[in-house]
Amino acid sequence: MDEALTIVTVLYRSSDMLNQTLPTWVRSAEGLPVRFIFADNWPEDDCEKVVAGWLDSERYEYLPDSSNPGFAAGCNRAVAAAKTSHVLLLNPDVWLPDGALAAVCAAIADDPDSPIALGLAMHGGEYRGIDVHPISLFIDRTAATSRRPLGPSGGAAVFATELFHRFGGFYEHLFAWGEDADLAFRMYAAGLRTRELDVMLPHAGGHSVEGDNKLQGFRAFLLARNRLLVAARTFTWPLMVVAIPVLALAHLALAARRASQGLLRPFLRGVGRGLVEGPAARRQWKGKRFGFASLFGYLKVRRA
Repeated sequence: MDEALTIVTVLYRSSDMLNQTLPTWVRSAEGLPVRFIFADNWPEDDCEKVVAGWLDSERYEYLPDSSNPGFAAGCNRAVAAAKTSHVLLLNPDVWLPDGALAAVCAAIADDPDSPIALGLAMHGGEYRGIDVHPISLFIDRTAATSRRPLGPSGGAAVFATELFHRFGGFYEHLFAWGEDADLAFRMYAAGLRTRELDVMLPHAGGHSVEGDNKLQGFRAFLLARNRLLVAARTFTWPLMVVAIPVLALAHLALAARRASQGLLRPFLRGVGRGLVEGPAARRQWKGKRFGFASLFGYLKVRRA
């Protein structure tokens, strides 16, 4: 496996956005041992032509799948095809400033084993990695938070390829939204700590569901279901006993918000599916789980 980096990107209705962002990736990668793999879950929108217009054929791999298996499965498929020591998971609606990839490569050389969370500037805020939240379980971590990240966000994350495989990658049944938190909880429980990279990447956020009420409902369903599945899979039983009542109250509060958004029905369906699917989801992870010791350690440790 070469000591280099592969940018892994999952595409879904992304051609217009990729046409804006990909040129910045090419400029940032100039002179660096960086390759690209695109897992396209909506091949009919001509993303392949956009990629071919900006990259030489030997520098990228394009993996179309019109069945749309989801973001988690797309990432896993693309990482499985990577032949480099590290991968950078990067959403197609993220711009790379000049020098960003050079900073990533330098950080990898400095510490090849630790996951890295890159910053994302979106919706008027700056975020870096994932944080634990008492209501929503997991949330984008504000860059100014004194705690270190629980793990990297799937939109801008660096992993050693072997590490990603060792943890089984993303849990594909989640489909999208929460798969990065699931992996973060599992890695943290196993003792892996995520580093921050002082790079902030402009991020549009939400391009794949914007303006589509049906997809907005699907997102509300997945977020409600996946919160429960992430807790069921990754928490120890003692923490689960405490977390379930808290999550139940939190979902009542979230239900009011979803009702005001016209998304109550898919939200409630998601809660129901999460409760039904939780036991099976738990059986599918056999490794270490996130418990009170992990939680207290996470809340206590501050950045240096």
